[in-house]
Amino acid sequence: MGAKEYIQILEHLGGLIRESHVVYASGLHGDAYINKDALYPHTNYTKWFCDGLAKGFADESVDVVVGPELGGIILSQHVAHHLTNMAGRDILSLYAEKLRDGTKGFHFNRGYDAFIRDSNVLIVEDVLTTGGSVRKVVEAVRACGGVVTGVAALCNRGNVTCEQLGGVPRLHSLFDLEMNSYTEEECPLCATGIPIRTDIGKGASYLKKLRFHAKTE
Repeated sequence: MGAKEYIQILEHLGGLIRESHVVYASGLHGDAYINKDALYPHTNYTKWFCDGLAKGFADESVDVVVGPELGGIILSQHVAHHLTNMAGRDILSLYAEKLRDGTKGFHFNRGYDAFIRDSNVLIVEDVLTTGGSVRKVVEAVRACGGVVTGVAALCNRGNVTCEQLGGVPRLHSLFDLEMNSYTEEECPLCATGIPIRTDIGKGASYLKKLRFHAKTE
C-alpha cells in the first residue's frame, strides 16, 4: 500500500481528526490529531501497517525490534513478526519503559538489556512530532550496547530528520502529514477560546495542570 491508502484507512477508522484543538505529548498544541488508538483494536489493519514498516527494513540485518511503551509495544510485536517471516530467523520484540524520574527518558527492565547488547535494533513509533521520545529510546538502546539500525514510524508529522533522532542511519515512515503546531503561548486556538479536546492526546492532563496552578496562585 502507498501513503494515500494508509491515510484513507485511518480516516475510515476515525483515526485522523481535523479541525480540532488538541495537546500533543510534546506539549505543543495543534488543530489535528492522529489517533493511533483507533487503529490498534483492528488487528488486520494493524498488521497491514506493520507489514509496511517491516518492508522498509527487510534488507537490513535487524535482530531486535523495540517500541516505547505503550503503543510501541503493539507495533514492536507485529513488526518483529513480519521481519521474522521475511528473514527466516527469529527477530525479537522488546519495549522500552518510561523512567519515573521526570526526565522523560526510557530504560530497559525485565532483563531486556541482555537481548539488546551487541544487537542491531530497529526502533518503531506511531507518530513523530518532535522526535524527542524516540531520541530517548535511541539513547537507551545505545546505553545497553545496542546498535540502532533505524527508526520506522507510522507517520512523520513534524518533518523529523535522522539527525533529530540522535543521528540514526535511516528513517522510514508510511506517510508524512503537515500539521500545524504551536506553543501554548502562541496557540491561536487558545487565543480564540476553542475548547481543548480531553478525550484524545494530553488535553485532560494539560487542563488538570492549569486548574491546579490556578488554585495555588
